[in-house]
Amino acid sequence: MKTQLTHRSTVQQWECDHMGHMNVRHYMAKFDDAAWSFFSMIGITNSYFKEQNAGVAAVDHHVTYKKELMPGDSVVIHTELALLEGKKFKMIHSMSNGVSGEVVATCELFGVHLDREKRCASDFPQNILDGARAALTPTDKIGL
Repeated sequence: MKTQLTHRSTVQQWECDHMGHMNVRHYMAKFDDAAWSFFSMIGITNSYFKEQNAGVAAVDHHVTYKKELMPGDSVVIHTELALLEGKKFKMIHSMSNGVSGEVVATCELFGVHLDREKRCASDFPQNILDGARAALTPTDKIGL
């Protein structure tokens, strides 16, 4: 699977701030949408959360803003899974202008799998780890 298209949208006027470009909170919303889309691709779906009484939580984000997005700009996000082991995961999102292809922002997301009943981090089940193996980006490519 490797890098996957996980989000496509257009910047709306209401997503922009007083300087006329997309506000940082909307970058994060689009990255969050991409993360949920990617989770569903590897079997971590709403049904999974209900059946397993499980969840996921972001614990750290590293965002780099490279170029402004303006109202009407097309937005595309591709996501890589850099790590999924034990109870932790790392995704790397790359947001691009959908017309020019230029990368406008990146987001490294670190998170954990949760046992919602115990309210603590817990290991991913083996079937999720096995299913996600095909999605993992080789570590030599991402410098882990």
